[in-house]
Amino acid sequence: MVGREVSPADHQDKEIREVLKRLVAAGWALRKEGHWGRLYCSCPGGGCLTIPVPGTAKNPGRTARNIARRAKLCPLPEDDPRRSFGAGVVV
Repeated sequence: MVGREVSPADHQDKEIREVLKRLVAAGWALRKEGHWGRLYCSCPGGGCLTIPVPGTAKNPGRTARNIARRAKLCPLPEDDPRRSFGAGVVV
């Protein structure tokens, strides 16, 4: 992972900020990279899945849904507590 950790609260769009808050609470790492940031899943070894987070999305609602949809692709088993959308976390 490259870049410093950033807070989901630093994002300017409310819809994207809410998805980022839920994912970070579930164990994902949010780092300053690229145009705004990048999410790293909580898999051992630095994350098997990364998701770019744009700073200025043309359609923030759609971008937030796409980030949540991509987060569900993490290959951890359904019963693994590190899985981002398990353990009661709604993405």
